[in-house]
Amino acid sequence: MASYGKSLVDIPDDKGVHVKSAGAKGEKYVYKYVKYFRNADGAPRNKAKAIGKFDPESGKMYPNNNYYDIYHLDHSLPDISVWDYGYSYLVLKVCRDSGLFDCLSQTFGRNAMDIIIMAAYMIREGNSMDGIDDWQQRNYFPGVDHLLTSQTSSKKFASITITKQNEFFKHWIKVAMESGSVCYDVTSISSYSQEIASVEPGYNRDGENLAQYNLGMFCNEVTKVPLYFNRYNGSLTDKTNLSSVLANAKSVGIERVKMVLDGGFWSKECLTNLQGFCDAFTMGMPLYLKESERILAAHGTNIEKYENELSCHHIYCVPVNTAIYGIPGRVLIYYDPYNHINQCNEISNRINRLKAELAALVRYPKKKLSRYTPYFVLTKHEQDSGFDYAVDTDKVEKMRERKGYFLIFSTDMESTPSDTLDNYRAKDADEKLFAQIKVDMEGDRIRTHKEETTDGKAFVIFITCVIRSYLLNKLSNYLADNSTYMKKVFSQLSNITILLGNDGYRFTKALTKKQKQILSAFNAVDDIKDSIK
Repeated sequence: MASYGKSLVDIPDDKGVHVKSAGAKGEKYVYKYVKYFRNADGAPRNKAKAIGKFDPESGKMYPNNNYYDIYHLDHSLPDISVWDYGYSYLVLKVCRDSGLFDCLSQTFGRNAMDIIIMAAYMIREGNSMDGIDDWQQRNYFPGVDHLLTSQTSSKKFASITITKQNEFFKHWIKVAMESGSVCYDVTSISSYSQEIASVEPGYNRDGENLAQYNLGMFCNEVTKVPLYFNRYNGSLTDKTNLSSVLANAKSVGIERVKMVLDGGFWSKECLTNLQGFCDAFTMGMPLYLKESERILAAHGTNIEKYENELSCHHIYCVPVNTAIYGIPGRVLIYYDPYNHINQCNEISNRINRLKAELAALVRYPKKKLSRYTPYFVLTKHEQDSGFDYAVDTDKVEKMRERKGYFLIFSTDMESTPSDTLDNYRAKDADEKLFAQIKVDMEGDRIRTHKEETTDGKAFVIFITCVIRSYLLNKLSNYLADNSTYMKKVFSQLSNITILLGNDGYRFTKALTKKQKQILSAFNAVDDIKDSIK
């Protein structure tokens, strides 16, 4: 059923607009022809949509959503007396205090507030825009007099072009960079759409058998705040696309930085590209490399010495100055004795489980052979289908002797082994952001059907990550002290409501102790009270 606004507007003086009665009560509605066609017999026909409810006293109409969509107008926000305010207030405060609001305004003008509203909605409700109009009618955003719908949201997404995005990033990076250290990682976003050219089959990090696009994210290593993202075709590997990503990042102002990446980017080409782009870079070095085996064999034995201990991490480290692919740097060999024990126990437990499986089999396991051969020697009987098995102790010992080790290659020769490890572990900022996108905001599906709307929606999702990062930074102590989580905090904030009376807005009730604690993290207890005066 159509929802009609409470404010009257003029009936459009437009071809195909007409008034007719509908319903048993004799009420009149305003319609507009939206399609003209001929039926199978060739007779002319038309299709009309109701755009408003006729008011006989004024000769005007109360518009519905069709009116705003057909005439490409912003939907009018209905008159509402009671609003949820705490959450929307804090989102806007974070946007203004961080400089995000100014950067968006410089680029998108009055549409900046719409982007913030869409981002705030996604954080609370997920990335499906179907309910944004109902949600906005419950949440107060000062100065906003129009209503967003799923249809208008799609149009807003389409208007956020790549050119506009890059303009924003040039502003944003100057504000948010703070330090010269960034981390970079990639995730996959799946889609059912057949119309988005960049959605293609490729390596899916979530193990889903769906087409996808890839999303690369740069984050400030210190603050964990997102700086820039790059969306690219799902068929491209991270290694293949890294040179393009770096070129795009440089074009918006990310250059001469220190970068941190995981071992998934390891290749001669990637390391060479990074050397030309960065002041220094740090990357995980896969253990399966021949060079890794050589370095471990030469320098990784007898590592558990006091002189090698990083007491702050309870692990050991030996730095080895060397060049990789002609790039001077050092390989840092780290050994964690606790991980060694845990990982060896995992091997033993797996061997015991597989041993039980083999004992229960009566035939030689041809199809499942690769499941057992890393740990067992299997000998098939010549006279029947049976077999014998025994633990391959040489293989198992070789597995065990490398457990607890991990390697990091770094061209930052001034960084201590402890700092290098801290910097490398800080790269999980990207992984946590991706988890927020996929779990908290249900962003594992993009839910768009065109390239331009996908670009725009990906940008708004980026903005949600920025806002959420700032909120999390401020609330980390409160969350830890109260053993709670962000969604619970948002619920507490949404329960701060305001009432529109003859004398303006006022709070419907006093702030609770928890609400004051949350707002105190932002020095906002008094500010929220002053904001509605």
